[in-house]
Amino acid sequence: MTYKGTGSGPWRKRPQLRASRSFRQDEDGSVAVEMGLIALPFFAFLFALVETALIFFASVAMEGAMEDAARMVRTGVAHQDGMTAEQFKIEICSRSPLFFDCDQSLAVDVRTFDEFGAVDFTDPLDENGDLSSNFQFNIGGAGEVVLVRAFYVWDVMTPIGIGLENMSGGNRLLASSAVFRNEPFGEILP
Repeated sequence: MTYKGTGSGPWRKRPQLRASRSFRQDEDGSVAVEMGLIALPFFAFLFALVETALIFFASVAMEGAMEDAARMVRTGVAHQDGMTAEQFKIEICSRSPLFFDCDQSLAVDVRTFDEFGAVDFTDPLDENGDLSSNFQFNIGGAGEVVLVRAFYVWDVMTPIGIGLENMSGGNRLLASSAVFRNEPFGEILP
């Protein structure tokens, strides 16, 4: 009997069995494969979480900035200075550090009404889900009811579609509004 690796016999099958068992028990690289499988969903979730937090903080910052700018209308400072819609937007943008493209993405709508019951919150989006362009800038006079609204179009960057979008084009509309009666300023004061 010769054992030189020629012919058939039990010595020929043994190295193959040993190699297949070794392959099944070898775990080198399994962590890399597992990381490759979970990395994309993990980082997508992480980015969605960060963007959701940014949208939340931008919304809160917008609320405060819009209230401060609306106070200028309510107290008569905007009347005294002859404030325009662009200047009103600049006031909001200067107080909102999380707005990235404020000039193009922010829109303001200021309307005057006779009484609080007549205030009309028209939908800022058109039938296609885009921001409407029929906004006004009428700050009214002393003692008039004023509705001030600000809209910011946030470009959602997280591509996993977790429901952050509420506009066409995958954008999110952030909105803030305030209704108040202008203070008795100017000629009304005794």
